[in-house]
Amino acid sequence: MTELNQYLIREKFFKIFGNKFHIMDEQEQLYGFCEQKRFRIKEDLRLYDDESKNNEWLVIKQRNLVDAWGGFDIFDPKAGVLLGTVRRKFWKSLLRTKWQVLDADGNDIGMLLEDSMAQAIARRVFLGILPKKYTLHTMGNNQPVTMRQKFNPFIRKMIVNIPPENNFNRKFIAGLAIVISALDGRGQR
Repeated sequence: MTELNQYLIREKFFKIFGNKFHIMDEQEQLYGFCEQKRFRIKEDLRLYDDESKNNEWLVIKQRNLVDAWGGFDIFDPKAGVLLGTVRRKFWKSLLRTKWQVLDADGNDIGMLLEDSMAQAIARRVFLGILPKKYTLHTMGNNQPVTMRQKFNPFIRKMIVNIPPENNFNRKFIAGLAIVISALDGRGQR
């Protein structure tokens, strides 16, 4: 996962008890699997190598009961360390989605933004029919990471592009992409 510059996150179409996400490379080789359980008070997302769930490589935990202002901590369970936190900027996200990126010490190190105010408003007017595009700007990286939804009315897909010269932690980026895939705009489903 840490060597990929582009991958696809695909949400499983038919799901009853929760969402399932597959992370695949350009040749559609499976690199990760995540299952989001329904009716949880606090989100607890775990990424594995595959659906057998034998090798866990990322954990995402919601800090507060209300995710509107809460943060999501992203952990590397093998190293036993907090990689960082993403926090939704709730009031600022009403018109254009904004997520603050914090390092393990709580310092502000970046921002994930929906592409443009005009397109963001159009998406809200047309109830999410238009696919979203996000840009992750982080300190020390001139080339931002992009996350772009593909239009498909049945299966949600997001393409994540990481410029090769971008040195931001790729596991953290995968965690952020899963948070966006699982949580952003869930009221529009």
